[in-house]
Amino acid sequence: MQTFKTRGVIIGATETGESDKRLVVLCKGHGRVQIHARGARKPKSKFMATAQLFTYADMLIADGRSFKSLAQAEVIESFYALRTDYERLCTAHLIAEICEKTVLEDQPCDDLLLLVLRAFSYLKIEHPPLLVLCTFLFRFYSCQGLTPQVDECVICGTPLDLAANFNAEGFLCRTHTHTGSIMPLSPASVQAIRHVLHSELRTAFAFTAHASVLRELSIAARFLWEHHFGWKLKSEAFL
Repeated sequence: MQTFKTRGVIIGATETGESDKRLVVLCKGHGRVQIHARGARKPKSKFMATAQLFTYADMLIADGRSFKSLAQAEVIESFYALRTDYERLCTAHLIAEICEKTVLEDQPCDDLLLLVLRAFSYLKIEHPPLLVLCTFLFRFYSCQGLTPQVDECVICGTPLDLAANFNAEGFLCRTHTHTGSIMPLSPASVQAIRHVLHSELRTAFAFTAHASVLRELSIAARFLWEHHFGWKLKSEAFL
């Protein structure tokens, strides 16, 4: 049986058998990987601390013919604080569910792994959960090659000021306000979206926004989700 070392964040954990767990891990260099953690629910299991949802860990994985199993693991960051606040817990669940359902198995996606870790880190330090979720979603679309056009009109290419309308492809100038399904955005929301998409990842989450702006960002981010993916997310019902 071959083994390989990796590090990843657990985005799904299901109890199986009498004491085992099936983990879904977003792994560096490997993408979404399903791993069997034998005996992880036993009180004295060496995987008790590691095999928890949201945990980021170094792992040694045994790759068998029919399934992969956890051979060794060491916690890097448990993100325990995400479990102590209901809204932060639900937001983290939603981020994990999005990754679990959209990332293909064994397809590398290191940029998304870094995005998830950054989002969890900001949730941990009590950044507003809705701001973290909106920032994550807009950057997630970029990871998927679905970045909306935010500097010029998607139809005519006219450079835009801070007043704009928004559709599934990006911003629209005033000439095209009646083109398809659109929503108006305030200048503050336009500026926030541009910051999120143009900044380096380390600073993308580092901004503040009024509650009204967060509501607009949330509507716009979910508007893109409905257009590009369309399915309902279980975790969203708890937010």
